[in-house]
Amino acid sequence: MTDDLEFITKVKNDVKADQDYWSRIYERAKEDLDFLSDDAYAQWDRKDYESRISSNRPALTIDQLGQFIHQVANDIRMNTPSIRVIPGDDGDAETAEIIQGLIRNIEYASNADDAYDTASLNAIKSSIGFIRVDHGYIDEKSFDQELRIKRVVNPLSCWIDSNSIECDGRDAMRGAIVEPISVREFKTKYPGKEPVCFDDARSKNAKDDDLITICEYFVIEEKDRQITYDEMGNITDYVEGMPVSMIRTVKDRTVLRYKLSGADILEQTTFPGKYIPLIPVYGEEAWNNGERHLFSLIRKSKSAQRMFNLWKSIETEVLMKQPIAPFAAAEGQVDDYRDDWLNPSKAAVLRYKSTDARGNPIPAPQRLMPPSIPAGVINAARESVDDIKATMGIYNASLGVRGNATSGKQELAQQKEGDVATYHFADNLVRSITHVGRVVVAALPEIYDGSRLIRIIGEEDEPKMVGINGQVSQDQERHFDLTQGSYDVRVVTGASFTTKRQETVTFMQEVFTRAPELMTIMGDLFFKNSDFQGAQAMADRMKKMIAKTNPELLDRKDREEVQVDAVDPEKEQMKQLIQEGQQELQSLQQQLADKTTEMQLKAQTESQKQQFEREKMMLEYQVKMKDLQIKEAELHLKARDIDVREKEAQQRVHLDTAQLQHSLANQGNDNTKD
Repeated sequence: MTDDLEFITKVKNDVKADQDYWSRIYERAKEDLDFLSDDAYAQWDRKDYESRISSNRPALTIDQLGQFIHQVANDIRMNTPSIRVIPGDDGDAETAEIIQGLIRNIEYASNADDAYDTASLNAIKSSIGFIRVDHGYIDEKSFDQELRIKRVVNPLSCWIDSNSIECDGRDAMRGAIVEPISVREFKTKYPGKEPVCFDDARSKNAKDDDLITICEYFVIEEKDRQITYDEMGNITDYVEGMPVSMIRTVKDRTVLRYKLSGADILEQTTFPGKYIPLIPVYGEEAWNNGERHLFSLIRKSKSAQRMFNLWKSIETEVLMKQPIAPFAAAEGQVDDYRDDWLNPSKAAVLRYKSTDARGNPIPAPQRLMPPSIPAGVINAARESVDDIKATMGIYNASLGVRGNATSGKQELAQQKEGDVATYHFADNLVRSITHVGRVVVAALPEIYDGSRLIRIIGEEDEPKMVGINGQVSQDQERHFDLTQGSYDVRVVTGASFTTKRQETVTFMQEVFTRAPELMTIMGDLFFKNSDFQGAQAMADRMKKMIAKTNPELLDRKDREEVQVDAVDPEKEQMKQLIQEGQQELQSLQQQLADKTTEMQLKAQTESQKQQFEREKMMLEYQVKMKDLQIKEAELHLKARDIDVREKEAQQRVHLDTAQLQHSLANQGNDNTKD
């Protein structure tokens, strides 16, 4: 127990050091989030807001920042980051493809897009967000585990190592998540443990409805290990006394994982891999004298937003002080026609008295000038909007508003400038997702260590089952061992596969409109990328047509699929004859058995026995002949299959030779041109 308390005290000190380092950044981040909240005074100085409200003066909030946040965030969403796996020195390309497909399946199953979008949105709005990687059992009945990518909805509860300087946190040696939990939930999850708040040990004797905090703590433990080369030149662990020419010390890393209250270690496990599974996503990062500064998209635009609210409130206040009545008339001049003047739209003619109460002539009622707003107030409000755009680097073209561009090319250039001005938000997300890939790849050998079938997702979003670590699936040609080899990751951005497929269909429609004859050449690709019902069946049918007319246009895999699916009439007829012969043979065998039984029961005289024997011999002869016919048909069918395979092989050789000759001819033409 004493050791546990000492460890908890050490963790508290480490977390406190990290909180002290990040507190200034988190305070600014919370101010940004509060500024974007729906509180009435959120975008005002509190004293100015209360002063205007207390004196019955308008204090409006007309948010201009949300559209810019959505512009940047949704632009990132439209360019989906994709993790790619690259084989290292002792990895291979095919296994890298399997790992990449597995990561894509982990992303699909985890709704990783939600985690990425939430983290990037938090970085845009408050300067920092987080993504976390976790693992768990596939279901309640399985012992197999899977990795998961989870979103963090409260980034201000996460504390990364204060000594980390990398933009994706890959050098962090510890990390913590301090979150509130009700005392009632704590007692349910951790029976027998005292509900003591992690960051406030004085909060004892708390009631069930009270909230306390617990800490999920990750720390990397390193141990030295010496390695050398064996006689075959392979790297191996060094054992004292070995004759070696070179020894190197490496560090083995273990990620320890704890759940802590203020008084107990609630859970203690290890996390697979070698990285802290808490990945930060930074907004705009800047360093000044060795001190990190993070900025949100709106950080430098808040003053301009406050000024815009002020000028709009003053504009409203000026309008409120203007008279509402549209006409000015002398006393009693329109009293006799009051209803007409109150509802002028119902009167064909507006009548009035031409004299006052004393009988003196007076002019007709005069229409008042509409209320006027000082030009300075209007201009100041417009300039405030321009100031908001200038502090972000986002202008009208990026918002879909036509600006001062005189041509479409200039408008695209202005839009690109806006995208470049905020590109660091998207780029920082890409860096963080790259580290998510590192965390997952490092954890794979421990989570997917047994022989099992896994689902992977291909480049075209097609699912596939693959066996790993000794297990093989149907039609799998080789083994894949995920516990061996080293692999690196990188992330590319671009449109999702669905978007690319839609673009392909649109492009091919335009091509077929101009050149309909191309439908017979690449129509299968058009239907393959279409989404309507029956598109895949049409693609298969079109592929068979192309195989008959232009087989050289299909690759080997497609040609083999078409040939497998093709119906051979003679082969089908032979199969039907064999099936009918087998049925007839079964009938003859049954007749023979019945005849033998009848002979045993009914044959009394010698002549009767001879008659039954002759009939039995005739049936036995028919059975043997039918059996020979069936075997002959089966041999003929096998010969037919061999003949078809030989023709297919000859056709493949012919097509491959033609393609090789075509390629050599093109190379010769290129050399001639050179």
